Amino acid sequence: MRTTATLTKLCKMVFTGVLAVALATAGFLPVSALSDGAYVVNRTTSYTNPETGQTVDGGTNIALGDSMADSIVEDQVLVEQTGGKTYVTIGLGLMSSISNVRIQVQSADGSYRDAAITQTGSCTRIGDTCNHYRFEVESLDRLISPIIYVDPMGRDVQFFVQLDPSSAQAGTGNFVSEMIGAQTTTQTQQPAASEPAQTTTASSASEPADPPEETSSTASQPEETSQAESALWETESELEETSAPSGAVTSSGLSAAASSAGSGMIAVIVIIAVVIVAGGVVLTVILVRKKKGK
Repeated sequence: MRTTATLTKLCKMVFTGVLAVALATAGFLPVSALSDGAYVVNRTTSYTNPETGQTVDGGTNIALGDSMADSIVEDQVLVEQTGGKTYVTIGLGLMSSISNVRIQVQSADGSYRDAAITQTGSCTRIGDTCNHYRFEVESLDRLISPIIYVDPMGRDVQFFVQLDPSSAQAGTGNFVSEMIGAQTTTQTQQPAASEPAQTTTASSASEPADPPEETSSTASQPEETSQAESALWETESELEETSAPSGAVTSSGLSAAASSAGSGMIAVIVIIAVVIVAGGVVLTVILVRKKKGK
């Protein structure tokens, strides 16, 4: 009778331990997939690869690269979920200084592949044209890496975009959706199939419609702002030739470290869970054998 009570108590301890581990690891699990629909989500940008802390285009001025990446990409991204597929539309600005755009998406094995992109519209951002590009992704948890040819620098610049699915809000924001008509600022957007980006911007500027909210504070000085951004690109080219900061701690490096720490914590928790379960099983076997011996 005493042995039975001990076994019951031991089983409860094992169950409690496993449950505690499950609750602890829940916070580290990937965000669940969104249901079908259109959403706008926040994003973060990084000139370096968040997983390695290194640039991939040969650039060395990480601080300026981070600043440029943040200013180019619109603050929110359109996500469309339909029929088991996920589509992302991202806005890239400063198009007066950019002559070619490619976008790579991360696969499950960590490698990158070129995505088939479609320009769905454009708007005005920081006094310059901002084009919207739509493409398919495997998962919202994977990295997106735009590659743009910057004319003032005379080379490709590659950076990274990380989406935040937890910030998703239903709607289309400042984008044209293939699923739902745009709900706001559709006056400034034109389908890419009918006209090139420059023509679209000119026609939008001639209309009396209000520009998107994000450009209202700078609309009074678009030309000066665009020239300043171009000057920054040129400054980066000059700085890269004369300086190569080493050992600097960047936000992307901290992000990579945090990601590694999170993975390490998950591994530790899983090991603890295995030890608890294994220990419980061993003790149970020992007690059962002792009972049979008696």
